[in-house]
Amino acid sequence: MVSAFPLASLLVRLERERNTVKRNPSQSRTLVSFRTALAYSDRMALPFGAMSGMAAGSVTVPSLRAGECQVWWASPAAGRSELLALLDAGEHARWSRFRRDEDRARYLAAHALARLVLAGHLGTSAAELGFSAVCRHCGGTDHGKPRLLTGGIEFSLSHSGERVVLAVTRDAAVGVDVEQLNPRRDVAALIPEILSATERRALAALPAAASALALLRYWTRKEALLKATGDGLAVALSTITVTPPPAPPALVAWAAAPPLEAEAHLFDLNPGPGHVASLAVLGPRLAVVERDADGLLAALPFAGSA
Repeated sequence: MVSAFPLASLLVRLERERNTVKRNPSQSRTLVSFRTALAYSDRMALPFGAMSGMAAGSVTVPSLRAGECQVWWASPAAGRSELLALLDAGEHARWSRFRRDEDRARYLAAHALARLVLAGHLGTSAAELGFSAVCRHCGGTDHGKPRLLTGGIEFSLSHSGERVVLAVTRDAAVGVDVEQLNPRRDVAALIPEILSATERRALAALPAAASALALLRYWTRKEALLKATGDGLAVALSTITVTPPPAPPALVAWAAAPPLEAEAHLFDLNPGPGHVASLAVLGPRLAVVERDADGLLAALPFAGSA
């Protein structure tokens, strides 16, 4: 099971351009404002597990009701080595290629979580689930939107920093994205690639203390939408316009090709301090229920995994 993370590629470029501020001091405003945004996020965010409707410590997978999207949150620390038994050969190979322990932990927690929740909804073995990842643009089989081979459930995965998130629904295409606020990121150089002209003007009007957090909100809303459509890097982020934070999330304009196949609904999630997250749904507007998955990952042996 693989996931397309369009903005992860942009972050690679960010690391290559970390000296941009030294060469162009005018861009230091965004870097400084990230530090301010991180402090603001820590003060204002709800504690992890305090989201509306979140069930803490559950070790069962409740039924996925019609018109509902479940959003499951976990900590990478919940990705214990025993969960490796749930992964298929391809997932295990990808996990083993990560060099850093924290990257392996995030990947394991995310993919084990997906298997446990999906198996719970389908009443089958987590280890026996099959997935495809066919690109809608080129037909490649290793970088498209992850889908179940059977079962009729849509899902999306994301992980960053201390958060792992899974979104699942039966009723619509779904995409989710979480990003960690990082004061060391210099994203100013990528603003033209991330934001449309309308969004750039809105961002420029914000005070420095709010601009970094707003930029990350734009970021997650757009990446969640591209995960829902399955377009990934084939669609330029700047061709999408969403509402400016702190306005309620909504798609304003989609100038990319192909056009959207269904109405898009955006939701801002609350992953806890130091992180920003968004959800996108294509089709009917769904009720979003957020749940704590750490107990689920810790509850092996699990009825859906054997």
